[in-house]
Amino acid sequence: MSVVHADERGFELIGTAAEVREMDRRTIEGLGVPGRVLMELAGAGTAELIARRLGGGAGGKAVVLCGGGNNGGDGYVIARHLVDHGMSARCVATTDVADLSGDARANADLWVALGGEVRVATKGATAAMRNWLGHANVVVDALFGTGLSRDITGPAAELIAMANEARHGLKVAVDVPSGVDATTGAAYEPAFQADLTATFGVLKAGLLTSPGAELAGEVAVVGIAMPRSVVHEVGATYRRATPAAIGGLVPPRPGSGHKGTFGHVGVIGGFAGKDGAGRLASRAALRIGAGLVTWCTPASAPEREPEIMHHDVREGLPERPTVLVVGPGLGLDDAAREALDLALADGRPLVLDADALNALAARDMAANAEGHVVTPHPAEAGRLLGSSAKEVEADRLSAAEALVGLTRAVVVLKGARTIVAAPGEPAVLFERPAPALAAGGTGDVLAGAIAGLMAQGLAPRDAALLAVFCHAEAGRATGLDQADRGVLASEVADALPAAMAHLTTGWT
Repeated sequence: MSVVHADERGFELIGTAAEVREMDRRTIEGLGVPGRVLMELAGAGTAELIARRLGGGAGGKAVVLCGGGNNGGDGYVIARHLVDHGMSARCVATTDVADLSGDARANADLWVALGGEVRVATKGATAAMRNWLGHANVVVDALFGTGLSRDITGPAAELIAMANEARHGLKVAVDVPSGVDATTGAAYEPAFQADLTATFGVLKAGLLTSPGAELAGEVAVVGIAMPRSVVHEVGATYRRATPAAIGGLVPPRPGSGHKGTFGHVGVIGGFAGKDGAGRLASRAALRIGAGLVTWCTPASAPEREPEIMHHDVREGLPERPTVLVVGPGLGLDDAAREALDLALADGRPLVLDADALNALAARDMAANAEGHVVTPHPAEAGRLLGSSAKEVEADRLSAAEALVGLTRAVVVLKGARTIVAAPGEPAVLFERPAPALAAGGTGDVLAGAIAGLMAQGLAPRDAALLAVFCHAEAGRATGLDQADRGVLASEVADALPAAMAHLTTGWT
């Protein structure tokens, strides 16, 4: 039932609404696959998914909300197949069957011919409809598809509100939840709150970025006979990270290696009373596998782990590190500015984080990051782009791409669903949130981990991809013992070796 489309490296393809519509068009018009066949497969696959979630489905009650387009046609197919799975089903529609056309009309007619019930909310949703939704074992949202880009009004809005208010029952969205932009994840009012979204053919970007990701719930891809050749001819703008794809990035660890084999990271940060940030970045670089780490501050050696060396940056930059992290706890004073300028002029690969990014934004020097790695959170990204954190969060994918255009750097846009973007490469989404990482210092750990992997020979983009994945898994694993809260950034750093090991030995 499920078909996963991936690129040659194993990253799952994620399409925009326009790309998915073009894939549909080429499948139907170019190859001659009837649209009704695609609709049948979509509906049958969704019904099977629902039945499995309900333990077979026998005896359950389903209410299917059907709109006036092809999404509504999918709904009538789903209702028919749910009956075949032993459920009773009702269709509540916003459009009379007689006013439908094409494949949607054909499937609505078939539903009625088989004795299926259709109630139309011609003058608005009724008390009876509220009662049905409130007592259903499953509510299916087949009102709107991928083309919606406006607030919802009229009977559809009333039905969505009633469905969202229902206290129990599995709530399933067809392709995308009604009210969610399939490309950006923006939510219009009201938006259907799904527990499960059955999306067709390929993943949609809006299902993996906030707030669409929260509204979609669990996302499952249902195969609809869309040929792989068509998918790859049209192309997909984005990618989703998978353990298999990320696992292929883990650098080798030869038994004959020594500390010099695995690289040397220099950390420029922890200035002026912000020792913790520099210490965490240094610790993470070691924990991810770097052979040596030197922490650089404009002072005598701060308290630190015995494995971390120190260098006084007032004497210039140390010569031995091959990669530099600049920014964790750097500050914005003269000493910080001078250290940043030294690093930018140095020529070695940089991971620019925190105060280094704020300094670049304040001095309009974002272009100086070209060829390096930048790791902004939404507020820092907003400062670089001359906008705000709210605007960045409204369309994270576009913001990440804009940052790449501005900096010509590898961009790690941090957040609940981090994005890694780079010049000439598709942006990669990491869609498994790790609430344990919502704590001070975890960003410093990520910056150090990226640099540690670069020191071991990974290209900047690959280092960013592997570090983001391991960082999230380390946070998630650490949080399991503490209910995803109360986790210390140092504990996340210390869990990095296990996260790396799981990628090469398999997850248990």
